[in-house]
Amino acid sequence: MNLVCFAAQHGKVVSYGVEGRMLNMHVNIGSKRQPGDRSLGNLFTVVGSSQAKQYGIVPSSIVTILSDCNDDSRARTQAVDDLKILMEDSYNIHLVAPHFDDLVEFVGHLLDDDNFKVCSAAIDVFSALVRRLPKKVVASKAELLVLKLCRHLGSANGYVRESVTRIFTQLMSIASSSSILDSLCAVGISHRNARVRQETVNLIIIALLTFPSSDFSLECITKTAAVALIDGKRPVRQAALECYAVLAHAMGPSKKLNLMLSVSEIEARNGGGTALTDAVNARLSNCKLPKQQSTGLVEYATHINNFYGASTLTPDIEWILSASAGNGSSAKSPISDGGLSSRMSARSRGSNLPDESHPFGQSRLRRSARHGFARLPWDSEVKYQQIVGKL
Repeated sequence: MNLVCFAAQHGKVVSYGVEGRMLNMHVNIGSKRQPGDRSLGNLFTVVGSSQAKQYGIVPSSIVTILSDCNDDSRARTQAVDDLKILMEDSYNIHLVAPHFDDLVEFVGHLLDDDNFKVCSAAIDVFSALVRRLPKKVVASKAELLVLKLCRHLGSANGYVRESVTRIFTQLMSIASSSSILDSLCAVGISHRNARVRQETVNLIIIALLTFPSSDFSLECITKTAAVALIDGKRPVRQAALECYAVLAHAMGPSKKLNLMLSVSEIEARNGGGTALTDAVNARLSNCKLPKQQSTGLVEYATHINNFYGASTLTPDIEWILSASAGNGSSAKSPISDGGLSSRMSARSRGSNLPDESHPFGQSRLRRSARHGFARLPWDSEVKYQQIVGKL
């Protein structure tokens, strides 16, 4: 009993013998209850109490709560947090491997949840699976993960978008970077969501900046990425031009003819003319390349905002601006995706241009951000705590 009291006072996890068995005791004073724990009063909780498991290690109670979309939002948030804790358990995570496909399908549905906390925690579950499972298992399931997560590159949840990008980058390190790109481009380069198309091209850039060029068939990538050059959205066209700058650098001057051949072919399919060829040549004449930030995301070398109001535009900027401004929310707040492009450099430059003349303007981003945070589910709780604290 003294040991238990000591543990309770110091927030310790202890072991003690009961009928010849050793039980882990998780003291619940000042510490978080773990999923599957069985409460034994107010003093402590026994960890790992018996309960039917699904997907190898997930208690059925968690699955039941998360499967019921009409369940209490607070209960669903707690359940997905508990699921995340389970996936971080490196000791038992191997039990998930035989059930991987079914678990991916189950957690994938949570990414579409209306609850911001639930879908954010769900992508953390995917991240944990990629980090914790044996690399051989992850590599064998890489294509499934790409197919399941690709469309979430266009998620309205910025945290989800950033996390998907990081997961894909991790998959390139675990599996073949070339095969991951092939799977991603097969789905993402012509996706109906323009943001998915843009982030797909951004991931090509990340791959080329991160891994040796010998890992890829560069000529195949030039043909695959060429369709993005004639995309109807400005962000996608800009990403494609930045991608071609990286490709030209990787291929070297001797292969520039092959690069431009892909441009000529896609230009002919787009009605002919020389505007696209001129645009690519103009971008290649700029020796600056996009770079990968410390966050792992892409910063473009060309800043479109610098050209708004200019009397003379370079062919590459003209080509980008000849497309429509963007798709849906990305036109309002295109840097809310975690800064995947630096096309909105006015934010760091402190531009004072009005929104009407500056579609990526700083004031529009601020207005959108305040509006979004005002509706977050925990906002009222924070305000309540602040009010109580003043009483």
